[in-house]
Amino acid sequence: MPSKKVLVCFLLLPLIILSCQPAKDNSGTNHKLKVIATIFPLYDFARIVGGEKVSVTMLLPPGTDAHSYELRPDDIIKVSKNNIFLFINFEMEQWAYKIINVAKENTNMLAVETGQGAFLLPLTDIDKQNGQEEHASKFDPHIWLDFDNAQRMIDKIAASFIRKDSKNSDYYLKNAREYKLKLRALDKRYHKELNKCQTKVILHAGHWAFAYLAKKYNLKYIAAYSTSAEAEPLPQNIFTLVKEIKKLKLPYIYYEDFIAPRLAQTIAQETGAKLLKLNNGHDISKDDIKKGATFISLMEENLVNLKKGMLCP
Repeated sequence: MPSKKVLVCFLLLPLIILSCQPAKDNSGTNHKLKVIATIFPLYDFARIVGGEKVSVTMLLPPGTDAHSYELRPDDIIKVSKNNIFLFINFEMEQWAYKIINVAKENTNMLAVETGQGAFLLPLTDIDKQNGQEEHASKFDPHIWLDFDNAQRMIDKIAASFIRKDSKNSDYYLKNAREYKLKLRALDKRYHKELNKCQTKVILHAGHWAFAYLAKKYNLKYIAAYSTSAEAEPLPQNIFTLVKEIKKLKLPYIYYEDFIAPRLAQTIAQETGAKLLKLNNGHDISKDDIKKGATFISLMEENLVNLKKGMLCP
């Protein structure tokens, strides 16, 4: 009769939320790590850091709002079959704890809160007056739009891969280091190219997603919606958007693909402004993924449109 496996379960902070695995179990080390990530930024970071050594899937369908996502029973089963589960934090995916609780019965999965230790923007009293209380979190969850935070997340991902596959540690560290250099270069471009704009205001007919970007580059940010893409637009914010466009005589207003464009179109008709797209790095379509869109390519497109909308040289 085969002996029973003894589980070794321990807490690894700040990196790993949960690690339960058979003692001295080295099985499967010759195969690719199976990784599942909740949303696109994590999916993209993981496939770049992991390269040919990992197989990465995305839990949420493209275009799904992670804030209000409701887990299905097959989601939990799907996640528990992977070696590593990547999520942002409990502010973004407040339902992640359900997966982790179930995964305690799984002996081969690491649950990684990649945003742990990141810089967080609190939702202030002003934010709450503007409807941010519709989201249950105390902090803005879109942490990856601060590229310093993105680099911290990449470090967490690389460390989790090494935890499960130490023989390829040099490979993961090299990929992570090269990717972080690209993010630093992009951050320098944002600082340099947005520093000389005629206006320092992002007027956004979408949901509250770009506060980290605005904070990072000393910009003022006004959005029509709260943090939830499924919420109703806020009347006082719409009034402010129209007022600011007319006051500053701005030629553009920003919109998002997955927020109904009618509001942006209405404001554009009211003010004579044109529309420019911003992508928060999370809302991405299947077609975009098939065409090879990456987090960096999306952020490069954002920079082009920010410069155009804020009248940068």
